[in-house]
Amino acid sequence: MFEWKKDQREEFYNKKSHLESRLKKDIIRNGVAYLPCKVSGIDDILSKFSTDIIAAVDSEFTDALLNTVDCIPQEYPLVLEIHGPKFTDKEKKLITETIISDADYMLGKTEAEYRHHRKVFWWMVVGTVGSGILLGAIKHFVDEVPLEFFYVLFWLFADALVRYLFIEHGDYKNDKIRSGRIASMKVEFVEEPDK
Repeated sequence: MFEWKKDQREEFYNKKSHLESRLKKDIIRNGVAYLPCKVSGIDDILSKFSTDIIAAVDSEFTDALLNTVDCIPQEYPLVLEIHGPKFTDKEKKLITETIISDADYMLGKTEAEYRHHRKVFWWMVVGTVGSGILLGAIKHFVDEVPLEFFYVLFWLFADALVRYLFIEHGDYKNDKIRSGRIASMKVEFVEEPDK
């Protein structure tokens, strides 16, 4: 009775993306990814919480930018094209500096997280090796029940170590590349004619 729904599900499951050709058509030109972003004014880019001392990029603008960046292969450098009204030189400078500043903060945060996880990794190596040596050394001298504690300790360290090596390390590396690309991004302004 509901066979058509199953066939339709299969069709959806087997649908293939044409992301690479779509990117080459819409975004990538001469080996560079151009990220078009339409704004109606400076308030679409800068956060309403910005001050004269420290300006910040609007979170909605950042989310839209990051969503696009995540679709683009890592080997392409980025250029942010801001399409909108004619900005003064002072506004262009403020927008560019704010975007670069926020990107530097993002990169710094990513680097700090990466350093933290590298320290955790080395402590997991020390813990795995140390508990393994301890386990081997006391295996013949301790009863079964206390020995289980050392097995649990060893596998706790080993699990965290293996998870980092095979899963988390790649994620941290990708986050670092993403932040580095955004921090290296160029900003261009494209003036749209008034309607």
